Amino acid sequence: MATSEVPPKVRIMKGAAPDLSAATYQVYDESHTMGNALRWMLMKNPKVEFCGYSVPHPSEPNIQIRIQMYDNLSSLQALIKALDDLNHLCDSINTKYTESLQNDGYQRWDEKS
Repeated sequence: MATSEVPPKVRIMKGAAPDLSAATYQVYDESHTMGNALRWMLMKNPKVEFCGYSVPHPSEPNIQIRIQMYDNLSSLQALIKALDDLNHLCDSINTKYTESLQNDGYQRWDEKS
């Protein structure tokens, strides 16, 4: 891979079930922060039987997420839904935080250097 090539953000690792009911996904350029949040969001889905993530090596900029589904459902669809749900959650938190900063009666001061 040339230095200017960026690997895909998400790829399916070898060994996935043909119907993707169980698969490991590699997510490029992410760490424990995304791995734990995504694992939490996936486990909220009652159709997910198992989900875990790992950081294969600290010097590698990626995480691996293993997803196993009940009833031969697609782990890829569950991953896409979890990413979408996590995005909506972050947007909601950002909106509420911004509104709170603008509207609540916080004491403000300017730091002098």
